Amino acid sequence: MTRMMKKHRGVLLGALALAIALPAALSGCGTPSPTSTSTGAPPPTSEQSPTPTETQPTNPDADPADPTMWTITEQGMGPVQLDELFADAVAGVPTWTVEENCSWVAFWNDQETGVTAYFARDSETSDGTVTTIDVESTTDTVQPHDGPRTVDGLGLGSTRDEVLAAHPDAAEQKPTIGDGALLRVGPQGEGAIFFAFRSGEDTVSAVTVTSRDEPPYEVCG
Repeated sequence: MTRMMKKHRGVLLGALALAIALPAALSGCGTPSPTSTSTGAPPPTSEQSPTPTETQPTNPDADPADPTMWTITEQGMGPVQLDELFADAVAGVPTWTVEENCSWVAFWNDQETGVTAYFARDSETSDGTVTTIDVESTTDTVQPHDGPRTVDGLGLGSTRDEVLAAHPDAAEQKPTIGDGALLRVGPQGEGAIFFAFRSGEDTVSAVTVTSRDEPPYEVCG
């Protein structure tokens, strides 16, 4: 075999090898498949229900049996608070009386000073929260130290001028039923203190904390 023939044979063998290897190489260079991604919704997260806000008493250290030492605020009197479950409020003042024919009201009475008090829920429901807390004098002469007081020292026996001096923005209000006048401290219908004056008098005869528009004319009528 001549040198020229050997040279042609080598070229042919090389071309043949290239032809065999090329398809194999091309088969490994295909378009890569896209990475699969999850289209499902993320696992649900548990949502914690908000913790109900507990009603805090105005002055929890006050003696439940002695309302004369209670503090009056726009949220309540002493341990009894607006929007508190009526049953819980009754349990907190065991010396108060709930009569069978007036089961939506709890009463307290001090015969020595002539001061009476009550708190009530809605009479049209079988149970509910406290909507009104009231203290008033049943005597003609009210002593300033009788009954609970506000942080300003206002209560039964305080004068109109004393209320207005402590609360110059107090709103004057006429009761829907009955005579007399009211001075309201706080927003109407949301929780306010009402100082009541008998007709022709200038001293506070009753103090009511209520979420109603005004103190009720009567609670067991």
